[in-house]
Amino acid sequence: MQLRTAFATVLSALLLAGCLPIPDVRVPLLVQAPELQVDPALVEHDTRWISTPAAPGTPIWLNGTGIRRTHLPGTPGRVVVVAMPGLFSGAAVFDIWARQLVASEPGVEVWAVDRRSNALEDREGIRRAIEADDPEVALRYYAPGGEHVPIEPAWVPYMAHWGLAVHLRDLQEVVLAARAEAEVVLLAGHSLGAGIVSVYAAARIAPEQGGGIGEDHVDGLILLDGSVGRTGALGRADERVAIFGITLVPDVEDLVSGRAAPFLRGGLGFGQRHVVRTAVAATFARLRPDDLAPAGSVPYPITNRALMGIRTDDDYAVTPIFSASVGEAVGARFGGNVTAFVLTGRDGARSRTVAGVADDATHVSWSAGDPAREVSDLDDLVAQWTDPAADPAEWYFPLRLAVDVAQLDPRLEATSGFVPMDRIVLPALAIGAGRGVITSPAGFQSYVNTRPGAPIAVTVVPGLTHQDVLSARANPTIPIVLRWLRSEGWIAPRPR
Repeated sequence: MQLRTAFATVLSALLLAGCLPIPDVRVPLLVQAPELQVDPALVEHDTRWISTPAAPGTPIWLNGTGIRRTHLPGTPGRVVVVAMPGLFSGAAVFDIWARQLVASEPGVEVWAVDRRSNALEDREGIRRAIEADDPEVALRYYAPGGEHVPIEPAWVPYMAHWGLAVHLRDLQEVVLAARAEAEVVLLAGHSLGAGIVSVYAAARIAPEQGGGIGEDHVDGLILLDGSVGRTGALGRADERVAIFGITLVPDVEDLVSGRAAPFLRGGLGFGQRHVVRTAVAATFARLRPDDLAPAGSVPYPITNRALMGIRTDDDYAVTPIFSASVGEAVGARFGGNVTAFVLTGRDGARSRTVAGVADDATHVSWSAGDPAREVSDLDDLVAQWTDPAADPAEWYFPLRLAVDVAQLDPRLEATSGFVPMDRIVLPALAIGAGRGVITSPAGFQSYVNTRPGAPIAVTVVPGLTHQDVLSARANPTIPIVLRWLRSEGWIAPRPR
């Protein structure tokens, strides 16, 4: 009787406490906008090129890397965030994110990296058009038969040697330059860039570049919708992937021998041709936003602003997760987007194509849409794409880099040039995107498992695409980053 009474008492207490069934209370993230300390218009970007160690067969002028510095003039940068872009991306892809971060904490600078392949890009047509206030200048410059000549694979065989080792050496030079100016140096990476900075921490550094391993030269890592096991260090074998005799993914020997092009040539809305068309569309959207787009752009009348919108918005893209949420087409007749659905599932089901002009409209125009979903600003992207000094894209992405990164063992055990990942104790902040690549904390689990017990903070921001992580107008990742910086003691705590 006493045992039965005791059991009933314990059971009642557990039920009252809500412990049976075992509770699973999931607290949603409180999404916050940045608290800007200065007008973002006061924040400046400047770009410079630094020399880096030579790569095999590479012309001297290409042995280097670019730095896109975002800072508040007159304010010393105590903290420098060195930012590595992802696949098909250049340094300017960080402009919006960096401007908000610096405006929220003026003692922070962002140094975004332009990989050596960015030096191959020809942005002269954009520069001339902006200077002349005439987008037709860019259209003529990049048109077939114009002054712009796209690079052919046979002209750049040395790109086959631009693999991970070369890019890690380039990155180390940027880190050393940042360390010479700042007390705290952090590495941030977006997408593939997150995979690169993750393995940098475990990379052995040559004595002439400071020695030790990458971890010895930086203070922490910020992973933006990318991670070991998702956008890098996949443990893939060095094997060619081909379908019907067409090589989709080359092996290293294909690249070095010249059997495969050393850079990605396009497809699914990527590559030099697509990038040039987007840059020209952005130039028209900047200089003549409400005019109708040039004949031949699309087979229906559309404003220049709307044309740029459908090229960049997630609702109309082939790959929605890699696009931004910037508004919606108005006065359009819509069709389906089967490719987007096949590639991305649920998000792709919402995607559609603009098939023409609606019966009650004369042309397609653009609206900012619902700000709760359309979190990025088209004008911000237009400004990115039309800055002659830097590019948000990478026209000639070196395939060797992707092949090398994909082949790494996620744990880096017995991997030449690296120490095992479980030896890295560097603090890390990992931020995923609810509509991006890493949509839940589980997406970072492989990285966490490679570094058991290490201080890794994981957050997933709902509602953001992969690109919104960098382009959102009131970016909710900024307060998260600053809170992490304060927790590590790298910036002053907020008044209580």
